[in-house]
Amino acid sequence: MAVYYATKAYVISFSEALANELQGTGVSVTCLCPGLTDTEFQTRAGTERTTLFRRTRPMDAATVARDGYRALMKGKPLVISGIRNRLLMESLRVSPRRVVTAVSRKFLE
Repeated sequence: MAVYYATKAYVISFSEALANELQGTGVSVTCLCPGLTDTEFQTRAGTERTTLFRRTRPMDAATVARDGYRALMKGKPLVISGIRNRLLMESLRVSPRRVVTAVSRKFLE
């Protein structure tokens, strides 16, 4: 999961930087952060039995896609689908990194 989370952080930073550099060119970049989404990903990744997936109801894939599309059409560089996911992201920004890492590990056990 360490590589997965590091890659996610890189994609967000890279997307935001690209969006900024491409302003005024007619090209837009939107990074979609879907959170838990009801797809086959959990089964393929072997995470469907983790605490995270057992205790949290995933979002509908159509809703996530619609959120991403709307943000893309508005030229937003970053979209976090769903109020629960947005609140979670905001809480991560103010929480100590050591706590975030420990909680993340616990949810994925």
